[in-house]
Amino acid sequence: MINNKKIKKLLIANRGEIACKIIRCAKNLNIPTIAIYSNEDANSLHVQLADEAVNIPGSLISETYMNGSAIINICKKFKANAIHPGYGLLSENAEFVKIVEKNKLIFIGPNSTIIKNMGEKDKAKLIMEKAGIPVIPGYHGENQNKNFLQKKANEIGYPVLIKARSGGGGRGMRVAHNKENFFSALGEASSEAQTNFNDKNILIEKYISKARHIEVQIFSDQYGNVVHFFDRDCTLQRRQQKIIEEAPSPKLSGDVRKFLGNLAVNALKSIDYQGAGTIEFIADTADGLNKNKIYFMEMNTRIQVEHPVTEKITSTNLIEWQLHIANGLKLPKSQNEINLNGWSLEARLYAEDINKNFLPQSGHLRHLKFPKNYDHPNCIIDTGNKKGDFISPYYDPMIAKIISHGKNRKEAINHLRNCLFDIEVAGITTNLNLLKKLLKNNHFMEGDIYTKFVENNIEEFTDKDIEPQLKALASLIIFNNLTPLQQNYWYSWKPATYPINITIGQKLTSFFITKTSNKNFEVAFNHQDFYFSSVSFLNSTLTAKIKNKNFEVKFNVFKDKSTGNKNFTFFSKEITFDAVLKNSLTQISNEQSNYEDSIFAPMHGVIKINNLKVKNRVKKGDVLLKLEAMKMEYSLIAPRDGIIKEIFCKNGEQVTENSMLLNLQKVK
Repeated sequence: MINNKKIKKLLIANRGEIACKIIRCAKNLNIPTIAIYSNEDANSLHVQLADEAVNIPGSLISETYMNGSAIINICKKFKANAIHPGYGLLSENAEFVKIVEKNKLIFIGPNSTIIKNMGEKDKAKLIMEKAGIPVIPGYHGENQNKNFLQKKANEIGYPVLIKARSGGGGRGMRVAHNKENFFSALGEASSEAQTNFNDKNILIEKYISKARHIEVQIFSDQYGNVVHFFDRDCTLQRRQQKIIEEAPSPKLSGDVRKFLGNLAVNALKSIDYQGAGTIEFIADTADGLNKNKIYFMEMNTRIQVEHPVTEKITSTNLIEWQLHIANGLKLPKSQNEINLNGWSLEARLYAEDINKNFLPQSGHLRHLKFPKNYDHPNCIIDTGNKKGDFISPYYDPMIAKIISHGKNRKEAINHLRNCLFDIEVAGITTNLNLLKKLLKNNHFMEGDIYTKFVENNIEEFTDKDIEPQLKALASLIIFNNLTPLQQNYWYSWKPATYPINITIGQKLTSFFITKTSNKNFEVAFNHQDFYFSSVSFLNSTLTAKIKNKNFEVKFNVFKDKSTGNKNFTFFSKEITFDAVLKNSLTQISNEQSNYEDSIFAPMHGVIKINNLKVKNRVKKGDVLLKLEAMKMEYSLIAPRDGIIKEIFCKNGEQVTENSMLLNLQKVK
């Protein structure tokens, strides 16, 4: 059935960078836009960009961005006849799309039946098997009895991947390495699936330990035309979520590339599809990459986070293609008009602490500076954030996507690295250092990676001790902030050496600074001496020399009014790090005590308590509480055997980072 309805006004049922991009694309096509926003997002960039913006009261995703009835009512009230869901949230929610169809609105994507079939990964695998697409070995049936599922896992052979039947984005996924931890992994995956997708059902797959994640972007119109846009590689991941993506996929022969493209097109032709989609494959690379060990994993019936790398190598705008097709038009190009041009990479800048197992972070972006386009013409930055925004515990912690394009892979990597060097973020911990390290890693440079590469080599990527030269330069910056050099401090007091105590990486260090001449300084600490010449401060930047080597460190300083502490963030090319100059009047008693037998909240979030009461006996390793934040669940476990002495939180209560949740007492 041909749909001839046209988009008159578009509601964007999303937030952040993807909402901003959709709004810009709609404006290019002269389509008026409506943004929706939660209480948390009242001052967000997507709200400012849209022609109209409507608040859905609340903060939780379920009551705002996934509130289908409120979104439909806004469409009716403000005369929007089309909805673009972006990615995540309601983009693959078949029940919501049914309501959209019932209200005769245009949904930017396929119909509800297709979304339901492909969203239920078990059903999707059966459909693909019938279409002749190879699928990964596993169980994707209806029986959800936990003993039956464990029996199936035993038959498949450990390790196995337990994953949510619905949804995506790495939510509701756990690896069971053996029979003993199967039930705990099953419980966590099922609970997280229920939280995120309102569907606790799971499926089981053979876990491939050395896997590549390769996907193919596809498009189809209502006239039966189907094209692919070549492949992308999304292998570099943590916690089943992507960090760096690229297109095309490295070390893929022309034959395998053509094979995957044809598979994806045939898969789409086997179903009544319309719009953008992605066929995801997993390749077992234990014995090298060949097409006989590449399996269908799942299909995403929406635009992907990483779609810009495909846009770069094919010179297309996939969001505009979506709107074009939703307007009832044919595909803008045929397959032979879509050509592969160069290489593109995308790095996701997240608010997370890799030193704490990638724990998401929340807080204010008190400093956020992206480089100018003219400084990096081969890169673009997609973001929905600006300086002063609050990264909320309610939503995904992605701050921005940085996308590069080059004539070849090496050039694209260099462009991306150079752009990352010029990014400054302060006020919140991010993965910026990790991104820089990954892009110069030899295995990554050679394309010799697998999905667990980061986690299996985490010691190489965590922030270890900072180079002593950088610490010494940091002390000069802090000293200058205390006693600006232009005040000729030495002439008024003339001390031989100035002592200063600075906390870097939770460690207090004493520095001793001596001015040896006009622009020359000596910095001593930890039995090391550094002699800096040509020291100069300009526009929050320190430049200096050691012998003939030049150093440049940029910085941001923020005074915490509640403590009087001065918080410094330093930006060098290779690393960003923080230091604190503590208020000497702050009492130690005001700082958080370190209770051996207490559980503290590792971040902002919502507490889940299940049958936990005072006087309960617990064993070391027992899950005491669960913290829901950034659409993920985190288990807080008992540090030792004991008895619950006090509980300081309630089920469903929102808690802040470092707040005490409960106390244990020893078993007598």
